[in-house]
Amino acid sequence: MDGGTNYVIGLTFATLMVLITLSYASYKYCNRSMHSQSTSTPDTNNNPQFRNVFRGVDDNILKMFPAFIYSEDMTLHKGSGCSICLADYKAEDVIRLLPKCSHLFHRECIDTWLKVHTSCPVCRISPLPVKISIQS
Repeated sequence: MDGGTNYVIGLTFATLMVLITLSYASYKYCNRSMHSQSTSTPDTNNNPQFRNVFRGVDDNILKMFPAFIYSEDMTLHKGSGCSICLADYKAEDVIRLLPKCSHLFHRECIDTWLKVHTSCPVCRISPLPVKISIQS
């Protein structure tokens, strides 16, 4: 092999190495920026894309749903358990009743659920009052 061929092979190899390095660096940079965007808390006030995605039931509305201490002599739901955590109710558990569907859950379980979702986890009925507007 003469010097010209070695020069072309060396230059080709160096160019390939630079391209591979740049491609890898740009992949890592883009992957990191996409990951940081997906894990950061969205700015719900300024970005209409996220405006209603993370909205569940407001805390003030949750407080209006009936909550009580579970007792063993309750005959309507005797032997039942929370459909969210799958644990049976005990006498000292605080239970919340959803008004429209009458499903029972541990208060902590359903409050956590409803802060993210706006429907019952069992029947998917919304416990929120529905506003009806009639246009004339």
